[in-house]
Amino acid sequence: MPGRVAAFIVDRPVKREIFASPFRDRIVHHLLYAKLNPLFERAFIYDSYSCRTGKGMLLGIRQLERFIRSCSQNHAQPVFVLKLDISGFFMSISRSRLYALLEAFLLARYTNSDLPVVMALVQKVVFHDPVSHCVIRGRRSDWTGLPDDKSMLR
Repeated sequence: MPGRVAAFIVDRPVKREIFASPFRDRIVHHLLYAKLNPLFERAFIYDSYSCRTGKGMLLGIRQLERFIRSCSQNHAQPVFVLKLDISGFFMSISRSRLYALLEAFLLARYTNSDLPVVMALVQKVVFHDPVSHCVIRGRRSDWTGLPDDKSMLR
């Protein structure tokens, strides 16, 4: 069973709430990542850069510059770029829906004999409620100024 998480606030690069899993749980997360990441990598579009080996923010910025240069005929015409944040997306995602999507994805693509164990671990991770029994690190006043839709503790 997942352990108690530590909840705290960081201010950089933006103020956000963090739930840090205990070391034992992180081992399970890394195990699942090692087993499942290759499947997700094959399913992602090329122009997805965040948290991907060999990608990252700098490569994403360079690709955006290439796209802007191409679409604007080398800055001769105006172009528009949309940057958005879906308010409270990760705070409100349906865990049942997430698990159903993961289950369908893994049943279709995961071919190793340990699939039942992997699915059981994925289920425990997805349905674990980090808010229940979390340990608050820092002061409650650290949450001052954090929008309600960016907090699971509100």
